[in-house]
Amino acid sequence: MTNLTEIHAIAGALQPLAVAPGEAARLMGIGRTMLYEEIATARLRSAKIGKRRLITVEAIKEWLAAREAENAAGDGGTE
Repeated sequence: MTNLTEIHAIAGALQPLAVAPGEAARLMGIGRTMLYEEIATARLRSAKIGKRRLITVEAIKEWLAAREAENAAGDGGTE
């Protein structure tokens, strides 16, 4: 029988390390145009491998944390 620790390890291993731009935009809640603008301005890291562009899940998390920090510093976090 599998214990909870093994289940978490298996689930973690199944998570992607990087995603295509369309999936990244969906995960980030933004459009592809904005995603490519963020890449062009180097606010979002990505890698080009052959003809494919990939964005790591870690880069997405860093991008979101940076946007949160900008918002908190700029307007007190209100929308």
